[in-house]
Amino acid sequence: MESAFNPAQGAVKPADLLDQHIGGLIACFPGSTLVFRHHGIGFCCHAEQPLAEVAHANGLDADLVAKELCQLPDGPVTLPDVHDTGAFIDFILDRYHQVHRNEIAELVLLARKVEAVHGDHPDAPVGLADELFAIAENLDMHMAKEESVLFPAMREMQKHGAVSAALALPIHCMREEHDDHSGAIHRLHNLTDNCTLPDGACGSWRRLYNGTAKLIEDLVAHIYLENVILFPRFE
Repeated sequence: MESAFNPAQGAVKPADLLDQHIGGLIACFPGSTLVFRHHGIGFCCHAEQPLAEVAHANGLDADLVAKELCQLPDGPVTLPDVHDTGAFIDFILDRYHQVHRNEIAELVLLARKVEAVHGDHPDAPVGLADELFAIAENLDMHMAKEESVLFPAMREMQKHGAVSAALALPIHCMREEHDDHSGAIHRLHNLTDNCTLPDGACGSWRRLYNGTAKLIEDLVAHIYLENVILFPRFE
């Protein structure tokens, strides 16, 4: 079982990041996907690989990438102890479930506005609003199942100090749905040309792509923390 990368605030050094998974770094360093995009690192496909390994495969200087991550202004974020199941689940609920619900609806409205006003622009993200709406619906159903069934069962097992095979099937189902979410992330990349703004993009278009980039980053981190850190404790 992978341990969550959990640096002390302000104490992390570039060398500390080289062996850490891309997904864990995204969870701990808000804005890290900007660094990965700048260096051409496909962070969604490589979330469970160490930074040094991914950098080497792409002919990149891993130390330079790690240094840029350490220079991000809002990191590192301290994660709860994964052995405290209740605290870790609460973190996921507050940091990801609630944030998704709060932010995606606004992105759908922004996308519809941009498509309506700039639909004849060659770089217009035609279809993005529909994709975001589908993501919102699928995520809402997915998170509701975790909140009503899986997470309460995990809390109960933690309370009694026992792990049961009864969670194997629901966890498997959640993993399959995470694969669907990963497919949606790829579609978001394609529809926005990796969130690349055209010259002269209006304020709404900028807010849309900034919000979509954050959604992608949050989804990658969310999926990673569940697939690699939380779920294996109950499998």
